[in-house]
Amino acid sequence: MQSPDDTVPEEPADRSRPDPEPGTAVGTATDGPPAAQVPARVADPPAAVRIPEQPGERAPVDVPTEPAVPADERRSTAVRSVTAVFAVLAILVTLVHVFFVFLHVAPSNTLTKEYQKETGTWVYPYFEQNWALFAPNPMSENFRVQAQSRVRNPDGTLTESGWSDLTGDDLDHIRHNPYPSKADQNMIRRAWSSYTDSHDPKDETAIGGRGSLMERYLRRIVVHRFQDAGRNRSMESIRIRVATTVIAKPDAKTKPETQYRTLGWWETKPDDFR
Repeated sequence: MQSPDDTVPEEPADRSRPDPEPGTAVGTATDGPPAAQVPARVADPPAAVRIPEQPGERAPVDVPTEPAVPADERRSTAVRSVTAVFAVLAILVTLVHVFFVFLHVAPSNTLTKEYQKETGTWVYPYFEQNWALFAPNPMSENFRVQAQSRVRNPDGTLTESGWSDLTGDDLDHIRHNPYPSKADQNMIRRAWSSYTDSHDPKDETAIGGRGSLMERYLRRIVVHRFQDAGRNRSMESIRIRVATTVIAKPDAKTKPETQYRTLGWWETKPDDFR
């Protein structure tokens, strides 16, 4: 009888041999016939390989970070801020405009008299308000504002120009223009109307506190017109006249006569050229 110690140990598995194909029988290590058929074994899937940490290396720690603000959101915030600033400015300008227009159309009182100069500067000539739309008063006469100038020559002599038709120049800019300037339509006409309302036609003396203001306003308009025509600061004085013609009836047989109102020579000031 063979003792357990005399048992022949099994040969170690040969690692160099390839694994049998799935479904084939696995035999013993000897060349003899297999003692029994062993059912085929399906190979297990390889386990996930885990790389050990290096000595002295700390495991990464998840640090919570704030989410980045998208560029579109930052841009929209800036746009909203700029829009808010412009909206506030528009509201302020609108309030100032309504305040001055209210003073312009309000009945004469202490407040309108105190801010009369500021109101006139803001309203004329672009924001003038009147009741002509609701109670029209058609003009019964045509008037044309004309002017001439005196220019100092290099030799010290004065040269007097001919009469320039300022109203005619405005009409040339208005005709055949689909978008005429309001300054061409009203500036010189309203300046002359304001002058006649504040001056006595007999001796041209000022009536009320607006007389001197309307005189300076009319003089500066004429000086600027001459500047646009090529006359420079050598212009020493100007003179204005207005040709008025009554609008005739459709069946009138005679042409109305033109009347002239000529003012005196006005000396130019340095502020007129600004």
